[in-house]
Amino acid sequence: MLIYLIMKKKILFLLLFTIIFSIYSQKTENLYMVKEIKDAIKNGTRTHKGIAGERYFINKIDYNIKINFNPKTRIISGSEIITFNNNSKNSLEKIIINLYQDIFKKGNARDWGIGKLDITDGVKIKRITQAGIDIDINSNDVYNASSILYVKLIDNILPGKSSDIEIEWELTLPGTVHLRGGRYEEENFFVSYWYPKIAVYDDIYGWNTHGHTGSQEFYNDFGDYNVEITVPKDYNIWSTAILQNADELFTDKYLKRIAESKTSDNLIHIITKEDRDKNDILKKSKQNIWKFKSENTPDFAFAISKTYLWDATSYMAGNRRVSVNAVYKQTSEEFTEVAEIARNVIKFYSEDIPAVPYPYPQITVFNGGGGMEFPGMVNDGNNSNRNGTLYLTAHEIGHSYFPFYTGLNEQKYAWMDEGLISFYPQLFVKKYTTDTNYTFFTRNIKSYNYSANTNIDVPLMIASDNLSRYPYRFQAYTRSSVAFNELYNLLGKEKFTEGLQLFIKNWNGKHPTPYDFFNVFNTVAEEDLAWFWKPWFFQLGSADLEVNSIIETGESTDVIIKNVSGFPVRIIMTVNYTDGTSKDFKYSAREWKRTKQFVINVPKGKIKSIVLDTKNVPDAFPENNMKEF
Repeated sequence: MLIYLIMKKKILFLLLFTIIFSIYSQKTENLYMVKEIKDAIKNGTRTHKGIAGERYFINKIDYNIKINFNPKTRIISGSEIITFNNNSKNSLEKIIINLYQDIFKKGNARDWGIGKLDITDGVKIKRITQAGIDIDINSNDVYNASSILYVKLIDNILPGKSSDIEIEWELTLPGTVHLRGGRYEEENFFVSYWYPKIAVYDDIYGWNTHGHTGSQEFYNDFGDYNVEITVPKDYNIWSTAILQNADELFTDKYLKRIAESKTSDNLIHIITKEDRDKNDILKKSKQNIWKFKSENTPDFAFAISKTYLWDATSYMAGNRRVSVNAVYKQTSEEFTEVAEIARNVIKFYSEDIPAVPYPYPQITVFNGGGGMEFPGMVNDGNNSNRNGTLYLTAHEIGHSYFPFYTGLNEQKYAWMDEGLISFYPQLFVKKYTTDTNYTFFTRNIKSYNYSANTNIDVPLMIASDNLSRYPYRFQAYTRSSVAFNELYNLLGKEKFTEGLQLFIKNWNGKHPTPYDFFNVFNTVAEEDLAWFWKPWFFQLGSADLEVNSIIETGESTDVIIKNVSGFPVRIIMTVNYTDGTSKDFKYSAREWKRTKQFVINVPKGKIKSIVLDTKNVPDAFPENNMKEF
């Protein structure tokens, strides 16, 4: 019997040692990783250190575009010369082109229905050439699949070489549906994803060929844009790029206002309602050519209007003054504050979190519909309250850092940008709200608690392009933002901000993966956070703490809190006594690094109830977060 008891103790000790060892020995590099990323690390383009490998490459794709846009017919027709700079080690025999407007093409797949009025013929390709030689667009060398156009080249693009691809095309923009852009108030448009765009060829997947069906967003390479847009008279255009010929377009009065706004901290009303009534904004002409340029940017979008108002100011972000613009409907009263809100957003991001100077020379907030981001420009709808306007403005502008300046792959890992930008912009709202009842981040936690552990709750590392609409949104916005909030509370503001700064520094102008993010934060935290990454990002399950039991221990009482799922979250506990007093306790999520059961020693007394906070702490099963005695 004695031998049996000794052996039993040894087995229990070994079991306990194994459990503790497995907790402490978790390493990020041992977490599940898809074969393609493993191969990239073996090939030397990626590392386990949060930095690019010595053999990393990214292609540069430049666009020279000239179009005519008729707002009445909604027809865009034009041509572009794409200079593809092949920085990979592979010879490319084909190119892959995104035709995003084919989402409206009859017969194409979509994640939601649209009305018959918005069904179009998609993007009509009229001509494709390589180095001036025609490619037969009616042959088997050119074919469509969903919104993807495959083009076999006449000559391979060799490693280290470039080639010019010229495309002529035409499309009709939808007239009623608003899908990340659209027509507003008859002849005002936000025009997005409108030109044939080369897909990303990267070191992990090669050509990225996920067709656009609506939910999943985008993945872009960087390049220089030279764009000329011809429109009828009286239409103003704003874009993601810098206007080059303002002096050819605007009358002197408005040129002075524009110039003043770019050097002033004050709000300048560039176009007012009275100005629209006078109709003296642009020089007289039957049509105008608007010329824009940008360097090393991932996309180009533009907005057009002959009725909208325009406010502007600027802000000194680092060593560059950023032009800040709000362009809005005459009936949008809340938008009269948006230029100043946007200026405060730029200030907050440049100085507070991520404390990186705003990366683009301008930001324009266009009052269209919904909320959609572009590098240096956003398309925002109206909100019912000021908090909503603060958040939407901060959220969409925040995307300038993620996914644009830091070139994230939204098709695979939408949560990398949406989760971050659903979390820390709320710190901006907290700082600038005038609502005394505003509570930070509780709306996201409430949403998480409602849907966590349901059929739409999937691990973050499931690729976004494998998800249907509702799991996609929960994963991209809710579970991820809650995880980032817990990470922020775990590390503290200083370390979390330092992590964002290092991630941006390592990966601006490149294409990081989630593992690069994890490893950057491991570096900043000076520990391997695999114990945090694994449950929140890789595992099925959800946050779930439980008030388990209490144990009387002489002069005090031990409260046993159980982590049912193993997801690390903060502990915020209130002990209520029968005499009407109460005592609060707060502990870091780090407590769950070592155990699934935590003991809290509380003062002696007759306990009425013990309550765990589920308003500020995520928990899928709040019914076990309170115990009465």
